[in-house]
Amino acid sequence: MATQTLTNFDAILKNVYRGPIVEQLNQESYAIDQFERVAANDMGAFSGRQVIFPIHTGRNRGRGAIGDGGVLPAAGTQGFHDGTVSIRYFAQGIELTDQVIKQSETNEGAFVRAMTAEVEGATTDLRKDINRQVYGTGDGVLSNISTATTSATFTVDNVQYISVGDYVDIIKSDGTTYVATNVQVTAVSSTGTAGSSTQAQGSITLASAPSATTGTNASICLTGAYKQESDGFRNITATSGALHGLDPTVAVNGVKPAVWKGTEIDATYATTGLEDLYIQAAQAIRKVSAKGPDVFLTTLGAQRKLAAQFTSQKRWQDAKSLEMQEGYSAIMVAAGAKPIPVIADVDAPVGFAFALNKGSFAWTELQKPDWLTAPDGKGSILTLKTGSAAGTREAKWQAWLGWYAALACTARNQNGRIKNLVDDTPVARV
Repeated sequence: MATQTLTNFDAILKNVYRGPIVEQLNQESYAIDQFERVAANDMGAFSGRQVIFPIHTGRNRGRGAIGDGGVLPAAGTQGFHDGTVSIRYFAQGIELTDQVIKQSETNEGAFVRAMTAEVEGATTDLRKDINRQVYGTGDGVLSNISTATTSATFTVDNVQYISVGDYVDIIKSDGTTYVATNVQVTAVSSTGTAGSSTQAQGSITLASAPSATTGTNASICLTGAYKQESDGFRNITATSGALHGLDPTVAVNGVKPAVWKGTEIDATYATTGLEDLYIQAAQAIRKVSAKGPDVFLTTLGAQRKLAAQFTSQKRWQDAKSLEMQEGYSAIMVAAGAKPIPVIADVDAPVGFAFALNKGSFAWTELQKPDWLTAPDGKGSILTLKTGSAAGTREAKWQAWLGWYAALACTARNQNGRIKNLVDDTPVARV
């Protein structure tokens, strides 16, 4: 007597697929959501080379007290400088074969049309990467190599913003010599110790080794992105260096814009007194600008450390936490006329908390994100890929999404940061 078995019947059984597609990626983009949509100094859309905005940087120093019939003080003048903001060019590309487009056009053929998935995914991914840039250093540097190497695997000071599959360049500290260009990252691991100076450290592996010794303090950037990315909170809040064409130590028309710098508090990896660090930062900013920050943006780990301190002080259940819009939660720090929310953003750099006055920021753009077409506006966003042989085409469609915009800070001294906070080690980014 024969017995029917699964092995024999396997050819008749169906595979049952259940939709919808379940999102596995973290798509949060809190910072860019805030500053694109609600920046107080809306510079709006524009065309041209750059945006120039005036700032008040100096008092009239023609002052003094005199006696009866004394000599009047020499006249002084107010100090003014111009900040300049250049547009940055953000782009995201897609490529699909003609066959995958055709064969995914029906519900029977696929859970989602390939074209729809790639177009919508590129839009989200571009926004996510700009959120990372908003926390950056303004030069596109993702990480630095502290020890010279010629190996394909080496240690970097920060693996937070490097992912497997990225194509990167390595540029020496002279800012001009590239020892690797357009090389793919094949492995990333976090090797740092939480709560220490190495907490963001890790190692990366490239598909091929650098062509020469990297040298000390060589930088890793996405391919072609060195000095092309947006200004970010790390260079905006710095206590030195240029921003928007102004350097606080360099005279313009004989006057230095000395107030054009951020405020910095060094936490030195302290495990106690965390709330006081936030208060110090807020008060230090108020001293120099008369404006206190209205938000702190930090990491999940740093926010949790602050919450843990409140818990130990039996304060977590009072007015120390609240639900913010867009589903984000905040811890409140009493630092001034009203409590300031401490909000965690997954893209904030390890060990930092940024004290920001939203009224000092502006978002400006040539246009909203859009797919590149012919200037006459009549062309498709899709073009056939050029073949390797002259005059040939491949059955692959390509398109590029562009967003030409910039984050500007119109009052640098209204912002600051706390650095070297006790934090977690980074997790692998995807």
